[in-house]
Amino acid sequence: MPTWLIFQLWALACMPAAFDMARDRGRSTKAWLIMALVFGPLALLVLLALGPAKAAD
Repeated sequence: MPTWLIFQLWALACMPAAFDMARDRGRSTKAWLIMALVFGPLALLVLLALGPAKAAD
């Protein structure tokens, strides 16, 4: 099985987690879904490292 196919399947599997994490942290769910599709689990690590979005005062 080609490596790119395995990565894309893994990326698709990460998309629901990215959606939930982005929603919980107050970030754009659409943008993070696309990031998870392109970068796979790396997007989850970045989202985890960024933490919650700062509220505009």
